[in-house]
Amino acid sequence: MADLDDERLLQDPILRLKATLHAACGKICEQLQTQSNVTVDKQVVAAIGDITFEQIGTFCQDLDAFAKHGKRSTINADDVRLLCRRNPNLLDKIDDVQRTLKPSKSTNRTTTTSRNHASSRYDDHNVDITVVESSSDMDDIN
Repeated sequence: MADLDDERLLQDPILRLKATLHAACGKICEQLQTQSNVTVDKQVVAAIGDITFEQIGTFCQDLDAFAKHGKRSTINADDVRLLCRRNPNLLDKIDDVQRTLKPSKSTNRTTTTSRNHASSRYDDHNVDITVVESSSDMDDIN
């Protein structure tokens, strides 16, 4: 039975992703336990992993919708900023990352990004993320 589960895990990238996410949540909770003398039940760790996985799916659907609303097939930095609009601290971190990615004016870029949408303040960046899964693909996960 364990061999069958291991084989399914190796073949299914979604199961692998979920298992990796659960393991990462477990490690974070272990660190919390050692730093603050708090005990975290294994069921709580599993629940955090499940909630996080579901939230990532929701984020993917939202980013896909934002790009489609902009009549694009590529998710860009503005879509991520829009996703983070209700979390000012996260939005500040996104802006900090965006500033570090901004190429210096003395750098000659040989790559260009073609866009079919209105200009934004991030147009001089090459930070677009190609949409790999559509929102309908995410429904198969649930």
